[in-house]
Amino acid sequence: MSSIKLLEDRIANLEKQVYGHGKTISIDDPAPPNTIIERLFDVNSLISSALSGREKPNALIKRLPELNGYLEPASEDFDIPVSAKAQLLLAMEPEIIENDNLLTKVQELMPILESERIKNVPELNSTFNKISLSYLKTYEDSKELSAHIHDLLSKYNAVISSISESLITLDAAVTAAEIAAKPKKQTDD
Repeated sequence: MSSIKLLEDRIANLEKQVYGHGKTISIDDPAPPNTIIERLFDVNSLISSALSGREKPNALIKRLPELNGYLEPASEDFDIPVSAKAQLLLAMEPEIIENDNLLTKVQELMPILESERIKNVPELNSTFNKISLSYLKTYEDSKELSAHIHDLLSKYNAVISSISESLITLDAAVTAAEIAAKPKKQTDD
């Protein structure tokens, strides 16, 4: 059987399904006024004109085979029913919407990402490395200085604590001396 005959039989079968089983159309009969192929062509031209100039639907249509590939896993031992896939997609709907929003944001920011300043990043890598090394040296110096200041503050706290203890001891001794120096009241017996 030739491929043309096979194609004609498939189209005739499709037309029977569309126009009904009561009508039998043979190849010798005149074609109906609106054949399936003409309708498909009209629908194709309507879709093409509706999508012309629209980037998002065109990008989606270009990725349809990839998206269908995700819906139909390649491994034959992992067969999920279509209803389970639909439930999985519905469960993942918020995440998919969030990813779409993030991708839209990335597309909006593409002019910034393609700016000359960002394109020159590889050329500025050596400058960035020098600045990073300088920052690292400054960080290590500040770390040493912080440790030295911390050591000085610890010594200062120790001196202040020692002075405070000495003053408390001195105050206790002065108070005891004052109490001892007070004349004792004589009691009347």
